[in-house]
Amino acid sequence: MAKRKKKRILVIDDDVQFVDTVRTLLEGVGYEVHHAYHGKKGLELAREIVPDLILLDVMFAGPPGPDGFQLSREIRRDPKLKDIPVIIISGVRKVLDLPFTFAPDGKRLPVAAFLEKPVKPDELLAEIEKALGNRG
Repeated sequence: MAKRKKKRILVIDDDVQFVDTVRTLLEGVGYEVHHAYHGKKGLELAREIVPDLILLDVMFAGPPGPDGFQLSREIRRDPKLKDIPVIIISGVRKVLDLPFTFAPDGKRLPVAAFLEKPVKPDELLAEIEKALGNRG
């Protein structure tokens, strides 16, 4: 019986503890996990490894660069990456005390889902499975 290829997930988030936690969770259920701590590096790595799914933060510390909203739109415009599902996981709404939520749409926020931090492991795994469901 042929061994099934592991699905490759790229985590782009500047929170080292979050990345480590998500990596442990995802590797524990059989995913191959890669990460980048900044949006620009994440986009470069995505083009290099072409993951099956991208988990993306919104706000990044460090040098100026695209935020997660801009990055999600750049991913959609890239012919090599445009079909990869993106799930944003962010605490931006709570940090900025925004009175509204974010919802995926085809243009301004072209992602499969928007999850609030802290995200429950079972909720994250369910959204990943849902997003990957149509990718074989």
